[in-house]
Amino acid sequence: MTAPSPRPPVRVVRITAGTAVTAILVAVAALAARRIFVAAHAPLSWAAAAAVVAVMIDPIVDRLDKRIPRLPSVVIALLVTALAVWAAIYVALDDLSHGIDQLSEAAQEAADDLEDRDDRIGELARDVEASRRVDMFVRALDERVTGGDDVLASTPGIAPTYFVGGILTLFLMSYGPGLAQAALDQVPDRARREEVATIVSRALRRARLALYFTLAEGALAGVAVGGAAALLDLPSPAAMGLAAGVMGLLPHVGLVLGTLPLVLLVAAQRTVWALVATIAVIVAAQLVDSFWLRRRIARRSVHVGLLVPWVVALVGYAVYGVGGTAYGLALAVFVVAVLDELSRRTRNPVPLERALGEGTIGTDGTDEPGAADRPGGPGDEPPPDAGHDPAAPPEVEGDAEVVPGLSRAD
Repeated sequence: MTAPSPRPPVRVVRITAGTAVTAILVAVAALAARRIFVAAHAPLSWAAAAAVVAVMIDPIVDRLDKRIPRLPSVVIALLVTALAVWAAIYVALDDLSHGIDQLSEAAQEAADDLEDRDDRIGELARDVEASRRVDMFVRALDERVTGGDDVLASTPGIAPTYFVGGILTLFLMSYGPGLAQAALDQVPDRARREEVATIVSRALRRARLALYFTLAEGALAGVAVGGAAALLDLPSPAAMGLAAGVMGLLPHVGLVLGTLPLVLLVAAQRTVWALVATIAVIVAAQLVDSFWLRRRIARRSVHVGLLVPWVVALVGYAVYGVGGTAYGLALAVFVVAVLDELSRRTRNPVPLERALGEGTIGTDGTDEPGAADRPGGPGDEPPPDAGHDPAAPPEVEGDAEVVPGLSRAD
């Protein structure tokens, strides 16, 4: 007769009064933080937008700063950027408004022609009241589409918001390096402080390069699609170019989604062969973008992938609209660059002295292999220029390590 198996030990978990009070306080603090965040979402969004704009225009300001004082350089860079964005939106929406008028006229004429036919198709069109339904659709579309005049009328109402954003950007361009240095000084260990400065500065440069390349690619896609629509004599070529350029910023399927209006209009107004050629060109361009261009951008900056941009774009648009999408994507790219820098240092730990003094980290964001075997490696006398690494932080001023990314005001 086998002995009965021992019963497993019973563990009793008791919640003390202190634990219960702590849990309640944490829940209350979370609810309060949520309410505070919701109440302050507008100022927080302005601050995030100003930080992104300051980082993006900093190289332009540095170039202008060599010829004119810094404050006029910042103002000129802000005005040029704002005017360029505003002009693109105005032209696209004004063109879309005129294109909707042309499209409504063509759709109404097509519906009338269908009802005038004597065959089965004409009878079906009359049964469903095609002309009346098309007229209702056109009216609803015309009410929802904003034209160039509406953009001009709404500009004075939103000007104070952009004015506040410009003031915040000027503040960050002037005092941002000092604020970043003050935050860095909170790290007590000097070696750790230098390492944090190196990681953040390299991640900032790589993220900015990725954004520059992606914006250039989107602009190229928008110009190409708008030019193709104009050559095919389709309505609203500028609006289709803007849609393709914005969607083209998203990887791997952005070009296909952004050119859907072009494909639909070609299918409705051109021949089957024109439709086939258009689809073939779009698919080929998307493949080139995914398997060649994006990989080259990733090698020179940072690999972002497919999931992060789409999730951030959807969440940002649901929370803050188009602005939330744009600035959320920029911040997400920076976070990915920071994580990539940390991952590189975890896989290939390099002493900080070698990373800063011997240039083992390349300026394009990649680790240069065989650095220890080149002149200047361990045991060799360093060459005259080996002590300066373009990717390293600027020279230390006393006991303060200046964080690059935003230039210090003169």
